[in-house]
Amino acid sequence: MASLSVVKRVRDGQHWGREHHCCGEVTLGPTHLTGTSVSPHPLQVKGPRMSADISLSCPALAKILLHAARYPQTAVSGVVLAPARSGGGGDTGTPSTVTLVDAVPLFHLNLSLAPMLEVALTQIEQWYKTEGLVIAGYYQANENIKDNVPDFVALKVAEKIAENNNDACLIMIDNSRLCLDLVVAPVIVSQLTSEGKWKSKDRSSVHVEAGALDVVSQLLQRRVQHDVCDFDNHLDDLTCDWANPQINKLLTTLSAAAQD
Repeated sequence: MASLSVVKRVRDGQHWGREHHCCGEVTLGPTHLTGTSVSPHPLQVKGPRMSADISLSCPALAKILLHAARYPQTAVSGVVLAPARSGGGGDTGTPSTVTLVDAVPLFHLNLSLAPMLEVALTQIEQWYKTEGLVIAGYYQANENIKDNVPDFVALKVAEKIAENNNDACLIMIDNSRLCLDLVVAPVIVSQLTSEGKWKSKDRSSVHVEAGALDVVSQLLQRRVQHDVCDFDNHLDDLTCDWANPQINKLLTTLSAAAQD
C-alpha cells in the first residue's frame, strides 16, 4: 500500500506520550462537561453500563483521518458527534448501535489547553444542538507513528464526555495503518466498562459505512487533507470554518458517485 508522504514522528527525539501531559492542565469546567477535578482514579459509572456497537459514517471517518494526515508531525484531536438519545445514551435497556455521523477537528498545536477546549466545546454543542446531535466521543492521533495509546489528555477529556453520554467512545488513530489506499479503518475504538476503565472494542463491533474507505482514500490521494480546518485554524483566521462545509460538499459528491 502507498504510504503518506510524511509520517508521524518523534519531535526533537522526545516521545509525545504521557510524560508531556501529566501536568494536570486539563480541568474542564461545568459548562458542558460536568466536573472540574482531574483524578487518576477510574471514572465512577452510575448503574450498569451496556456496550453498544459503534458505526462510523463516511463524514466522521473522513474528517478524523484527514485531520491526522494534514498534521503528520504533531498530535491532533477532535470530537465525534451522534444523534441525541433519550436517557443520556444507553443507561437502560438493550444496547444498540451508536452511529457517529460527523466529526469536528479541534487542535494540532496544544491539546491540553483547557480554556480553548471549553470555548470549542461550547460552540460545537450550540451549533449542532439544532441538528439533534451531541458530542459522543473524542479522537486523538499521537505524534509518534508507533504510539496509539491514549495519554492523560485523551483519557480525561473522554471521561468527561462519558459523564454526559453513557455511550461515549474514545478513538485513537493507528498511525501505522494510515495510508493512501485504506483497506481497514486505522482506528482503535474504546468504551468504558462497568468498572470505569476504557477497553478497546473488537473489530466485529466497530462498523464502517459501506464505501467510506474508498471515499477517504480518494480524498487522501487528492491531498484534500490540506483543506481541513480545525479550531486552532479558526482561532488564527475566523474565515476558517471548523464545520468544514467544503469537505461535507465534496463527501456528498463522492458518495453519490460511488453509489452510481
